Amino acid sequence: MLFSSKLYFLGLLSVVALVVLPGCGDEKKEEVVNKGQTGGMRRISSGPVNLARGPILDDPVTGEQIYASDLKKRQDAEAAKAAEAEAAKMGEGAEAETPKAAETSDTAGTSEGFDVSVAKGALNFMAPSSWEKTKPRSFVVEYEIAIPKSKDEADDAANGRLTIMGAGGSVQANIDRWYGQYSQPDGSKTADVAKVTESEVGDCKITWVDMSGTLMDKPGGPMAGGKVVERENYRTLAAIIQAGEVGQYFVKVYGPKKTITENEPAFKAFVESLKLNSEAKGL
Repeated sequence: MLFSSKLYFLGLLSVVALVVLPGCGDEKKEEVVNKGQTGGMRRISSGPVNLARGPILDDPVTGEQIYASDLKKRQDAEAAKAAEAEAAKMGEGAEAETPKAAETSDTAGTSEGFDVSVAKGALNFMAPSSWEKTKPRSFVVEYEIAIPKSKDEADDAANGRLTIMGAGGSVQANIDRWYGQYSQPDGSKTADVAKVTESEVGDCKITWVDMSGTLMDKPGGPMAGGKVVERENYRTLAAIIQAGEVGQYFVKVYGPKKTITENEPAFKAFVESLKLNSEAKGL
């Protein structure tokens, strides 16, 4: 009887175990369901997560739910792809800049400069790029250019000044007037040390004048009056252009001697670049 009671009790325990314990072995399983076309996953069970793939998280970009390990792999792949694209972009930029730099280097020393037009477009010149157009200091000057001083000049030395203006009077009368603007350290006459030559540019006759010494400068212009400033070791280069019906024009540059001497070839080239356009003045 006692043996039968034990068998009954053991049988009863087996039934209870079958009813109560079926889910105990699934605590470490993670049940997931498909969210549709996105292919994302969401966690259903409240038990421990998949230890190999980590918890399910929301993707910060797409909003999808995805295993943490899969999200990290995708983020790493995207970062690597972005870094590769940036490196390629930088490489393309460097290649694009190289020809541009070479082009600048090739043309830097061959720039033609800028156009200069006076007499209502009848007289045209080409100035070097190192010169700079500036506002005329005097109302009688039609066009004015500043010429950078030479590196060999003193720090406080002035720039060269080039002026273009129309003028009357004979060629010799104007040259004599210019002589009076200079004095010589040894007391000699400026006319005796100055150089005067003639040439032609197209249909225009050019009279060249070269003089130096101490310039009796009137900053406001020859007709402005005022104090005279003595400027030692100065030089003046001038070209008197006789352009027929267009009239007579002076192109004159003066300044510290080293600066003017350094720009002498450029001054001559500037005057000889003269192009006469009579139609511009209706002649």
